[in-house]
Amino acid sequence: MSLITQHCVDKTEKLDALAAEMLSTELNDWIIVNDTLEKTFRFKSFHETMAFTNAVAFIAHQQDHHPDITLSFSRCKLSWNTHSVGGLSRNDFICAARVDAIFT
Repeated sequence: MSLITQHCVDKTEKLDALAAEMLSTELNDWIIVNDTLEKTFRFKSFHETMAFTNAVAFIAHQQDHHPDITLSFSRCKLSWNTHSVGGLSRNDFICAARVDAIFT
């Protein structure tokens, strides 16, 4: 089942490093850094950056799973991890896949 069709769940488990690496192959250019899934998106204007950030906020609210967001004029860096499990869970990859779908 594709990540994009899945939904985040309340009770989730921490993924081991191998499982996280396997799931990352289903994403576009996300990297795993210290149990966090990260990607920086670049835009032509602040307006585009904010529109993207608002779309990410919609996904996060819909899935009840929220990233750390670092925002500047033409960049938005997203960092996903699941604080309740102390690392990466399937929820992080589901949200990243949904973000990839709106960015392409």
